[in-house]
Amino acid sequence: MYNLEDLSQFPFLISAFSTIPDGNMSFGWGGEREVAGNKKEFLKKARIPFERCVQMEIVDDIVIQAIDNPHGGHTMARGKAIKADALVTNKKNIFLFLVVADCLPIIFYDTKQSIVALAHLGWKSTERGLAKQVVRFMSYMYWTKPEDLIVGIGPGIRKESYVFQKPLERKIDAGWKEFLIDYPDGKMAMDVAGYNKAQLLSSGVLEKSIVVSDVDTAKSQNFFSHCRSRETGEREGRFAAVVGMA
Repeated sequence: MYNLEDLSQFPFLISAFSTIPDGNMSFGWGGEREVAGNKKEFLKKARIPFERCVQMEIVDDIVIQAIDNPHGGHTMARGKAIKADALVTNKKNIFLFLVVADCLPIIFYDTKQSIVALAHLGWKSTERGLAKQVVRFMSYMYWTKPEDLIVGIGPGIRKESYVFQKPLERKIDAGWKEFLIDYPDGKMAMDVAGYNKAQLLSSGVLEKSIVVSDVDTAKSQNFFSHCRSRETGEREGRFAAVVGMA
């Protein structure tokens, strides 16, 4: 299990990320009994009640859902997850749950009004401005002030590992321009974490309040990675991100 230490200063905020020893957390890469067991054991270690968790199933857009009912943990079963790219709640003892590989799990916490959000940021949702939209959603729904937010960008693929053939540059939005790195061999790297941090800053989140994990999932042997699995042939899986308020 892995934690962003900077978030531990808030006594009512509980968050955690699973690691490979915790097992695969996705039904897409494992059997129902295995995955359900992995989820329950991980949550037990994190001291989070399974029945108070709400899982999202990403749609790779900017779909944001407010959650006020844990549904008795039923969203954790195969095919029952809530279709969204971000979940938000102002209720205590509701824990937002996401499975991910190389994309970014991002935690938002309103330190003044006790509101929490969890978002999945791949390159598509990053390009569409999901991080900014989560801040706007929290501001509109709950009167969150961006300067009161602390944002934790969890483990994910980093620019050194997210490398493509350069023609990809013609297929993506111009907003990426300053977050693309050209290499002499004609390849190009994308800085997804950097682009999201820039969007958060432009939304009014303070730089000192943005915490970025130093874990590169494509390199770390503690985390599942789609990109690394394609290169090495190792078994694929997904790790979990969970956050809520006690």
